[in-house]
Amino acid sequence: MNRWDLSWLKQNRPLLIIQIVGLPLVVAWFLYFYFQTHSPTAFVLIALLPVFAGLNVLRINRGRERQRDPAARRDVYTGTLLSPQTADPYGSGVPLGSRVGAADVPGNLGRMNASAPLAVLELNGPVLTLRIRPRFLSKLFGMRNLRVEPAGVEAIFAAKGRMRYPAICIRPLGEPPFYFLLGDRASILTTLAAAGFPVEWEERAYSPS
Repeated sequence: MNRWDLSWLKQNRPLLIIQIVGLPLVVAWFLYFYFQTHSPTAFVLIALLPVFAGLNVLRINRGRERQRDPAARRDVYTGTLLSPQTADPYGSGVPLGSRVGAADVPGNLGRMNASAPLAVLELNGPVLTLRIRPRFLSKLFGMRNLRVEPAGVEAIFAAKGRMRYPAICIRPLGEPPFYFLLGDRASILTTLAAAGFPVEWEERAYSPS
């Protein structure tokens, strides 16, 4: 991947519009600051804007490269083993209902975090979804929503997410993983296993790819 690739910006039109509108406003604010204070700091900050923009492009492209690089995959077992619940707490193998929490998902800008309560994990019949709300926010930052059936999943397992938060990892076939955080992992995995998803019970470390 070209480290100066800007295709991700073209794919995110709302973000592109914000950049086009926001940059002149930032420059105008710095100029206003100069005319009010006569401080040369304003011109220093304006001169640094391209530097900050370049560093941000490099950071985003590095994250996108790691996201799709199989060599970055780190499915390392932590030694923690979860146990399936002997009885489904929801009374049926299918209705997981709607769980609200946080998430770590792939996107056009690399991996993205959504704090609670922006992530929603739902199981409706054979379809498992992990979506970020509100919708305009996920579109703005190019965050991907997940919608899979059992045949489209390589594995679902307990994981240690970023900052070592307990999480559930959903690894679709041939795609980067999706992480759902802040939930009762044992009960969720038990329900997903009953719905036919390939569930594994040994916890693994976070992996970007």
